[in-house]
Amino acid sequence: MDDGGLPAMAAAALAELRKTAGLEGAAILDLARPDSASVLLYDASPGVPEAIGGAHQLLRRTPGAPSFAVGPDKRPILVSPWVLHPDRRGGLALWRAAGAAAWDERDLRFAASVAGLLRVILEHGPGEASIDRLTGLPNRGFFLGEVNRHIDRLEQDGSAGTMMLIDLDGLRRVNAWHGRAAGDEVLVRTATLLRAMVRPVDMVARAGGDEFVVWLDGMDHMTAAERAAALAERRLELPAREPVPAAPDVVEAAEAFGRSPEEIAFSIGIASRRVGDGEDARALLRRAHKAMWDAKAAGGGGWAVSRAAKRQDMR
Repeated sequence: MDDGGLPAMAAAALAELRKTAGLEGAAILDLARPDSASVLLYDASPGVPEAIGGAHQLLRRTPGAPSFAVGPDKRPILVSPWVLHPDRRGGLALWRAAGAAAWDERDLRFAASVAGLLRVILEHGPGEASIDRLTGLPNRGFFLGEVNRHIDRLEQDGSAGTMMLIDLDGLRRVNAWHGRAAGDEVLVRTATLLRAMVRPVDMVARAGGDEFVVWLDGMDHMTAAERAAALAERRLELPAREPVPAAPDVVEAAEAFGRSPEEIAFSIGIASRRVGDGEDARALLRRAHKAMWDAKAAGGGGWAVSRAAKRQDMR
């Protein structure tokens, strides 16, 4: 991990829990909103997407109390849900190896106690260092540390991985016409949209300002480009509201791109890593950022791919 504070504390707690309880894996999931996908916030496991997916479904089905089940792959899964302030649903997921003993009622009480302690860490840890307060997403620093952990695992497995940087075209216009609260609404809606488009094993974070970043675990640039193309076609429209006076340059910028101040588009940069290329998360983010600016320079509302360092290919 690159960062100290809360990320290191939560990760260390999960790793110790996994070791002392003899678990195959342990993870913390953020379910965001009821209609969106889960986000894997913290993970102490050998990489078991089937177990994480099963835990996601179990948390959805039983949001009010700890529960357990045996997944299709015969792994016993136990979850303990929670709600973090202001309304971020998620919980603790534990699982044993396939064919291991099933959970029982004593395990439920144990998991609820551990989940309670972890919830306190998440809500009151040092500076809440890993969470963006507005969107509830991980922040840039925590995201980069977790991506590096994923890269180490993918390198051992011989698998690829892809980073997408998403910039909001027009957020300045929204802030200028409708005020900062409207801009914050756009950021929250974008976070929800991105959460809904990823799998439980992927990660979404707010990189800062009007930028978001997504890590697609084990996915190459071609599949990521299909996701980016679908996202680039989307537009976020604000509900009708009375505008505030806008500066002339804001009006001219909106008209130049043929968009109203009520419409937000996305410029997306894509950077994939190849096995053995030695790139870490920061290097991938730099390439994705450059590709995003290529897409923005072409008019915005589109996407660009960086297939290798020092080379940019537009799509």
